[in-house]
Amino acid sequence: MELNELILDVFNLECKLFFRMDSYRLIEQKCGEKCLNPDEKELLRSEIHYVFTRLIKTITKACPELTEEDILFCCLAKSGLDSLVIGRCIGSVSKQSVNQRKYRIKKKMQEADCSSLFEMIFTCFPHPFTCNL
Repeated sequence: MELNELILDVFNLECKLFFRMDSYRLIEQKCGEKCLNPDEKELLRSEIHYVFTRLIKTITKACPELTEEDILFCCLAKSGLDSLVIGRCIGSVSKQSVNQRKYRIKKKMQEADCSSLFEMIFTCFPHPFTCNL
């Protein structure tokens, strides 16, 4: 088995763990409603940091200019969630604001010479759970 295949397998296991967490169930329940409240967002942040520790360390080391919100956005995107679902998680209710955040992350990563990391994060197989708003 190649190293890239092992990395992908580990990441898939991390995603499966995230999909069993309380915060993910909360996301499923609240998709059609308003954004997560501060307590729910803190739960999400805590569980994301627990599950995606490796990815967060990689992102932080490669591109220290990214904010904690940017990193949360990256982890949710890499897990395959729909952009509108990600928006609900981070407090953005419009598709335009979600796309703007993604664009800003891309610019920061390009400035840090991390374009390949951006592509790795934002090129994924979509998760079946989407938000049709």
